[in-house]
Amino acid sequence: MKTGTPLPVRVFSTLIAGLIALASPATGSNQGTPTGWITATPGVVKAGTLPTLKWKINHPAVIKDYVDIDPPGVIIPREKLRMEIRVLGAGVTSGSGSRINFVYTESWFSLNNGGWDRLFAGDNWDVRQDRVVHSGIVNPGASLRFGGRFWWNNKWSEFYHSNDGTTNVNVLTNGDEVPTTYSIESAPTLEDFIKPYLDAGGNVRIGPMDCIVMMELTHTQKQRNNLGYDLQDMVLLITFEPI
Repeated sequence: MKTGTPLPVRVFSTLIAGLIALASPATGSNQGTPTGWITATPGVVKAGTLPTLKWKINHPAVIKDYVDIDPPGVIIPREKLRMEIRVLGAGVTSGSGSRINFVYTESWFSLNNGGWDRLFAGDNWDVRQDRVVHSGIVNPGASLRFGGRFWWNNKWSEFYHSNDGTTNVNVLTNGDEVPTTYSIESAPTLEDFIKPYLDAGGNVRIGPMDCIVMMELTHTQKQRNNLGYDLQDMVLLITFEPI
């Protein structure tokens, strides 16, 4: 809190306008919307009155103050946090033209280098973005890893995961550029389910305490210049909350 000293009414009005501006949403940033309060004594300010102001502005938390990201795809909390995981989309497809079909895909999660727990199994029609598929408390220093694979032609694909030595699983935060070798926002492979989470420039647009996990499951790292390497084969949204 900052407590002001008596101010003439002209300065008081200017300060009020500035505080209102500070409390407005920060367009195009990852700062979210500040909240706060302001009081003045006396409550009714007349010409010649010297009011005393008290105010407090609370800026929302930013994810990088609470977790470290070990590129490309490992999250390491700095403190004890509450976590929720949602599936945004499963974009593995087969066929071409009007005969494109979504393929059975799985996503997996591992806490602190332990075993893998399955988060999702199905195709994109089975995705419910509002459904929490995993929730819990994570402790500081406990690594969070993610992985995925799909079933096609009677066999499983390669299982790509956070620390497998490839760039196929990426953790991104608000404002990050999607690490494709082309502009993802104009790519013909851009899925509808990811569009709300990108800005006009193709950068990630999510909440200040969110991470998005984008996986490429159908192409190898050596095929990064291919339009099919679009990191949309499995997409997760991770939301954290300080405890």
